[in-house]
Amino acid sequence: MHIGPLVKFARANWPALLLLGVSSLALLWFALSFVLHLIYFNDPKHQDEALKPWMTPRYVVMSYDLPKDVVAEVLNLPESGPGRKKLGVIADDMGVTLEELTRRVREAAFVFRAETP
Repeated sequence: MHIGPLVKFARANWPALLLLGVSSLALLWFALSFVLHLIYFNDPKHQDEALKPWMTPRYVVMSYDLPKDVVAEVLNLPESGPGRKKLGVIADDMGVTLEELTRRVREAAFVFRAETP
């Protein structure tokens, strides 16, 4: 096998090959992240979890399988704002305990699931 033409092609097209490599790595990263989240949140022990201070609203959305707007309403979050605010901080801002916040999220989940076929 003669490698000369392949090396010549690679040298002539290195920007395109670099872009292909970087985009392939990004694709692998997002695909792996998707699969890991899918496995993690399909485990029953990670569904409808009691809220903990380190959790974020996104975690609640995924654990309770609720739309973002339902969670944002329960947590009194603005429509556009910091999405990575921890639930411990949110509970403090609302003046409630995490247990109370958990109760509110579970009530909202119950209502949402009852209204959704």
